[in-house]
Order: sequence, then structure tokens, then C-alpha cells
Amino acid sequence: MTSSTQPEPGWVVEGADLSRPSIARMYDYLMGGDRHVEEDRDVAHAARNAAPMIRLTIWENRKLIKRVVRELVAGGVTQILDIGSGIPARASVHEVAHAINPDVKVVYVDIDPVAAARGRELLADLPHCGSFQGDLTKPQEILQHPDVISRLDLSQPVALFFFNVLHFLDRDEVAAALEVYRDALAPGSHLAISHGTGELDGRGQAIGEVYAGAYGHLDYRTKDQLALLFGDFGLLEPGIVLLPDWRPEPSPLSSRLGARGAPVNCYAGVAVKP
Repeated sequence: MTSSTQPEPGWVVEGADLSRPSIARMYDYLMGGDRHVEEDRDVAHAARNAAPMIRLTIWENRKLIKRVVRELVAGGVTQILDIGSGIPARASVHEVAHAINPDVKVVYVDIDPVAAARGRELLADLPHCGSFQGDLTKPQEILQHPDVISRLDLSQPVALFFFNVLHFLDRDEVAAALEVYRDALAPGSHLAISHGTGELDGRGQAIGEVYAGAYGHLDYRTKDQLALLFGDFGLLEPGIVLLPDWRPEPSPLSSRLGARGAPVNCYAGVAVKP
């Protein structure tokens, strides 16, 4: 446990609760970041004990995000709203997007104040990008937030991201919120989701118990259940697949794992609004 006599880390911001583990900070630790405390590391270690491939899954999710951003921006996407973005890591969404088109507008949203503050730091010199703290289950508050209104034109296509976050929230709240988000998007907008599942092997229940104990909730979905979150949007090829199977790129790691079907317990899909 973090001792009250220890000085707070320099990255701590108002509203950050260091006495409870944070999803964003736990992921930051597993990805080699420096914004985490003992409580976060304890959860990460328990998760790795329950499912040794959890770190690989997180890295595969990061690789997926890069592929999705490159595909969409190369295809003409100029606006991205990344909700549940976490603490920005190397090659974040805006960096990948701007390598292709420096004019792409990116807004990050996360419920964790440390994640939102780190986003603001990184985007300080990019006035067409923003980062703020928000609850994804309150879509109207997010869609009407000044950072969204001032930077994104919702009457035009937007790429909306929910990567590796929805399974931490109540199933009914997620379904209701996604309906509002889908309705708010203009035709031609994209919806990208990655989501944990417990149907692939026996480790899903064990890690689910770890996360539920730490964060109070974990709600896996099957492939068919995940498909419902896309509503009537049309899924892009190859549909809903395991993380490494969404338009994979050759790499030494994927070659060792067999290029496709790496042992990750997480699905991904990208769809477009008709």
C-alpha cells in the first residue's frame, strides 16, 4: 500500500485517488509507463498471475489502435474522438494520425484525471487537439463538452474509439450510451471497439475476478454480443475478430506466435455508419 508519509508523485493532479487502483494507471504500468502507484502494480501482478498473456493482450491492443488509425486516416478520416483513451503512451493516436495528416483533429476522453492531464500536456502545442476528463456512460456531457464542440464538427464524419474499456462498465449502461453515440454521429462516421471476452479459454474467469475485485465490475461479451454494440453500422472487413487478426501486419512477434490467432482474450471490430 502507498504510505501516507511518502511524498506524492509529481504527476499527481487534483482528483486523483491514489488509495484505490486505477485502470488507466494499471495499464500504464504494464506498458512500461511511470504514472502508477503500488495499488496499481498489485492489480497488474494479480492479473498477470491469473492470465500470463495479459501484457501481450495489452500490447496487441496498442498495435491494433495504430493499425486502425492508419487505415482510417489514410482513407480520409480527419476527426477522431477517443473515449476511454487511458494514459497516453508512445505512438498515441494523435501521433500516428499526424504522421499521415498533421491536420487531423483528435480529442481524448478518460474518467481518470491523471490520463486527462497527461493528454493535455502532450497536446499543449496542438490547438486543434484536446483532452478532458469525462464519463463515457454520460454521452451527452461528452458530446456537448467545450473541447468537443470547439474542435470537432459532429455534422461531419468522426471516428469514435472505445478501445479496451467497455468491459469495465455495466452492460446496460454501455448499451444505452452507445446508442446515443451512434445516433449523434454523421453518416460516414466510424465506430471502433476492442472488448474482452471470456469465451476463448478458461483464464477469462480468473482475470475477471481480479478486475472485478479491484474495480468493482467486469462484463465480458461474446462475439455476437459485441456485434450488438455496432447497431446498424456496417462492419469493415474482416469483421469482429481477435486483436491480431484485424488487418494484421507482419512482425517478428506475430511470426513467433503464428502470425494470426495469438492467444489474446479480446475481440475487435470497426464499422461505418451508412
